[in-house]
Amino acid sequence: MSWSGTTAQQISKAVRRGDADASIVVDHHLRRIEDHRESEGALTSVRKIESLAEAAAVDEIENRDALPAAGVPVAVCEQLPVTGHAPRLGSNAAVLPIADTDHQAVQRIRGAGAVIVAFGRSSELGLWPATDDDGNVPANPWRPDRGIGGPSGGTALAVATGAAPIGIGLDGPGSAGGVRTAAAACGIVAFSPEHVPADINADPDHWLGGHVGVMATTVEDTALAYAALTHRHPRSTGDPGRLRIAASNIAPLPARVDDDATKWLLKAVRSLTDLGHDTFRAKPRFGARLTPASSGAWTCAAYLRSLKCGPDGLQRRTRRLVSVGERTYLRGLFGGVLGDGNRVRRHLEDWFDLEDYDLLVTPGMPAAPPEAKEWSLETLRSNVGHLAGAAAFTAPFGLAGLPALVVPVGMRSDGAPATVQLVGPPGSQGRLFDVAAQLIAKLRPRRYAPGLSWD
Repeated sequence: MSWSGTTAQQISKAVRRGDADASIVVDHHLRRIEDHRESEGALTSVRKIESLAEAAAVDEIENRDALPAAGVPVAVCEQLPVTGHAPRLGSNAAVLPIADTDHQAVQRIRGAGAVIVAFGRSSELGLWPATDDDGNVPANPWRPDRGIGGPSGGTALAVATGAAPIGIGLDGPGSAGGVRTAAAACGIVAFSPEHVPADINADPDHWLGGHVGVMATTVEDTALAYAALTHRHPRSTGDPGRLRIAASNIAPLPARVDDDATKWLLKAVRSLTDLGHDTFRAKPRFGARLTPASSGAWTCAAYLRSLKCGPDGLQRRTRRLVSVGERTYLRGLFGGVLGDGNRVRRHLEDWFDLEDYDLLVTPGMPAAPPEAKEWSLETLRSNVGHLAGAAAFTAPFGLAGLPALVVPVGMRSDGAPATVQLVGPPGSQGRLFDVAAQLIAKLRPRRYAPGLSWD
């Protein structure tokens, strides 16, 4: 038996009970990374020696019952600091000094007993909804001619191919829809936790610097990872009761929504109705400034993140975006005439409240994932015109900071994964997990792409 391909919950239960050794579990995942080519290009570094040593340390702990993620291998986006590792901000032109402390999310997941096995490739500065650089163009396991999304596409692909059951990636404003965009491309589950937008003028670097989100192949594993990051006891999914759920296939940002995306949204809505929920066709209210606020956050994030490494050597598209963001930021346009995440959030909160909706469901992506190609060599205009639409449904809620979750529901007619996004008002994360679990139980989508196998 190989532990690769098993769920994080199965692994942690076995390790806590002493039915499995964390070192053997980690070794199986390292062998999966080494022997199988499905995730080629996804990982920029593998912590073979370090992860085996850390797994052995978990095995020596007597009271492993207190570790909710005991022995669970985790892939981390390469941009997150891990002690002894030089964070790579999506390209060789943006490599920071070796970190002497872990990112808070890494500290917490390790504190729960998990083991960091590898670093996933990211788009440069976490800005783009596609993951490629320096000739590396990872292929989608569902359709090799399609990409893996971004910004944490490499981490999503690692999870989607069994290299690790849990992934931690980039999220928040200016991150092209965060972990949800990559998860939608790779056909896995991803959760973007709620974060309250700060005053852009009071602490712009903190807010636009990014947050973290979690990815897994099951809702329960995603909830386990989120619990570890928030120092909470993992909760089991249950019956959320009868909910009022709005549905919309109208893209908040410019994008063409194809027939397959609409078909699978309708199938998800019918399933929710069959599960006893009241469903309504609706159009969420983001306010008149969503598009300028979203573009302002994106460009300003590019400028502020570029200060960590300098603009020299960055990809052409990134340098151009940084230039636009510098003017936008220094002139005080974002948070002013362009609007910001606070305003978008207030509009959405009022909409949920006034219409008495418990959740919103949308497509995860407006169409199949973008083509697998070197988008990093294309111009900014080409990226905006042909790539940015992939995050049309996911990016607005990262800007507003509302809890959101992408969940697979099936396979499109073109062979790409079909996903929907669930979004809720503040404090609704438990409801999101419950409804996502209901959908998966009802529709029974594949955990892994056709063709993936375990010896």
